[in-house]
Amino acid sequence: MKRLVTISLIVVASMAISTSVPAGPPAVPSTPAAVEDILYARPFTLEKGYNFDWSKERPLLTEGTLLVLKVDPALVYARQVAEPVLYVGNRTAERVNIGYRSGRVIAIVPGHVDLRTTPIWFGTPELPERVNGGIVRAERALADEAGIRPFSADKVKAALARGGEELKLAERDKLRPHFAALLQQYSPIETELIDTFNVPVTR
Repeated sequence: MKRLVTISLIVVASMAISTSVPAGPPAVPSTPAAVEDILYARPFTLEKGYNFDWSKERPLLTEGTLLVLKVDPALVYARQVAEPVLYVGNRTAERVNIGYRSGRVIAIVPGHVDLRTTPIWFGTPELPERVNGGIVRAERALADEAGIRPFSADKVKAALARGGEELKLAERDKLRPHFAALLQQYSPIETELIDTFNVPVTR
């Protein structure tokens, strides 16, 4: 009887250990990989532009589009190496949050994009600041070959309706409250990031 009790305790302890040890990072999915859904879209303009650091050319961004996308969480897992790059048509997009736990990513796309004709996908793992025009064209060709297409007109219309009218702001820092509100709605588990964006920037 004592032996049975001991064996049972060992089994229970082993189960506890196996469930408490965190699993390793998920494997990087194969790319190109389409975004699962577009949930929100809102154009914005800035009186004072800033250099967009998520591409090698670092263009001056004075207008852009805010997106909320539903994605495969494994594509946005925070890694210490190159990660799948988010592309919107012929542009790289900035990921404002991580989105791994929620599967929802807030992104900034340079320019006012016609989403009805623009595919959105994750391309070959790389550091976005290394991506130049030649890489974008190559990744777009791979996406086209893989059959990645724009979202339907109805989905785009619904996303724009959720976004509402164009934002007209003084500078990028004025986007921070909008980041916080979108995180609260679509990825509320990222509480620390929400708190960060809710703190006004002082100069």
